[in-house]
Amino acid sequence: MPTFTWSAFFEFIGKGFTAIVAAVGAWWAFEKWRKRDEHFPRMYFEVTANFLGLQDGQMIVEVVAALENKGVVPLTIKNLDFKLRGIHSHDRVEIGDESIRRQVNFPRLIAEGKFIPATWAYSFIYPGVRTEYNFVAAIPADISFIRVQADFEYLTSGRSHHAAKIYKLPSTDSQSGDTQSA
Repeated sequence: MPTFTWSAFFEFIGKGFTAIVAAVGAWWAFEKWRKRDEHFPRMYFEVTANFLGLQDGQMIVEVVAALENKGVVPLTIKNLDFKLRGIHSHDRVEIGDESIRRQVNFPRLIAEGKFIPATWAYSFIYPGVRTEYNFVAAIPADISFIRVQADFEYLTSGRSHHAAKIYKLPSTDSQSGDTQSA
């Protein structure tokens, strides 16, 4: 029959306490990971338009989609597309229906395209990296306002993300084609 010693008793209590603390710590870390959704990318997404100048009666514009991965896992995306819509300078301002939440309607489709080539299955952005995709288009000179919208899908979940911005086309010097601040 084993003999009882206080040192063996406290050693047993210490090992038991250590095992309990380790189990609670592992559970807490898992719950924190699950609730913060750290396995899902956190990102910043913006779409912009850079007006370059007038050429052959059309405004050359660079549409830029900027994605910055602010999370801890790589961001993989597919179908990074854009639409460039406009309002002609002679169009009446019309409010759209519920499909656009009763916002001002931009009725003219000027351009649409893909930032990611069709030959790529997907694109990725590592954590802490900002990537810009661009597309160059031409806007007819009689368009006064544009709405540029970009959308992409996450590769694995199929969920989508959207960004949009409205611009007034800059006035131009008809002689030189230089754009002026509006």
